[in-house]
Amino acid sequence: MPNVVGETYLTLKDKLAQTENGKITSTVIDLLSNTSSVLEDAVVVECNSGHHHKTTVRNGLPEAEFRKYYGGVSCSKGEYTQVTDATGMLEVYSEVDKSLADLNGDVNQFRLNESQGFLEAMNQTVEENIFYGNKDTNPAGFDGLANRYNKISTADDKTIGNFVIDAGGQGDENTSIYFVTWGNLHTHLIYPKGSKAGLQHEDKGPQTKQLPDGKMYEVYRSHYKWDVGLTVRDYRSTARIANIDVANLNATDLIDKMVDAWAAIEDYAKTGKTVIYCNRKVRTALHKQAMNKTNVHLSISEYAGKPVVEFLGIPIKTCNKILNTEDIVPKVA
Repeated sequence: MPNVVGETYLTLKDKLAQTENGKITSTVIDLLSNTSSVLEDAVVVECNSGHHHKTTVRNGLPEAEFRKYYGGVSCSKGEYTQVTDATGMLEVYSEVDKSLADLNGDVNQFRLNESQGFLEAMNQTVEENIFYGNKDTNPAGFDGLANRYNKISTADDKTIGNFVIDAGGQGDENTSIYFVTWGNLHTHLIYPKGSKAGLQHEDKGPQTKQLPDGKMYEVYRSHYKWDVGLTVRDYRSTARIANIDVANLNATDLIDKMVDAWAAIEDYAKTGKTVIYCNRKVRTALHKQAMNKTNVHLSISEYAGKPVVEFLGIPIKTCNKILNTEDIVPKVA
């Protein structure tokens, strides 16, 4: 059975639990992990070059030769490409009227309750960018999986396009299923070297706020900051099933494509932790198919104490940031 995230790999939740202190921050950790299956699973690694993470990819093997006695062989070398991923700085401030907070009695809990909307916004922004981040349209952010796995290769050349499976949908009402293998040598989140992983909270305490008309009042201010990026160190261990026609979901056809996706990454995903992500509509279709006892690929099992649909033992988890309105992923020669 494939490995499951959280057993041996350091996830974002584990890292936060070790590096953060204080009642408010601890609750923030729970809020983030409870509302996002992706962030709960994500492996996090410190950048190896400041705010950037450099990965050296071998894209060509050296050539070895058989040698006869007294005969020689040629020198050879591998071919390498260096890929650099950057972190983005996600920030927001939260303010509550000091007099209102003081009336509550438990100021810290009241402020946290008021801040939950800000925390959820940051959570959803990071999750959305894990899939749809695009530095061409937002240079301050990072590239997500959809922007990396953005073409289907028709040649068996082991480029990233070979790990995008075409489900045959047309138009602009399509979605995707992602097989993400988390791990230090696979897909993982990154944070700046020498900093802390995950969402950081700074209590600014009481502050005087000035309104546009010059009037002032006292507030409690909090600053939330999350420096985060995404690295796909080995693109062969993650796959995308693209062009899934939302209007004509057929779970049987999806299973066929999921077999193709797993076959593409199976040899490369062995040292990581693979999780399948799709939106609720797709997961519902797969759940119904799993109830069919004759189905040998899908099953209903338990993951982290909760029932979950599995494909060949790999958990299928819901991510509602995966759209039903994706454009067609094109084919390239």
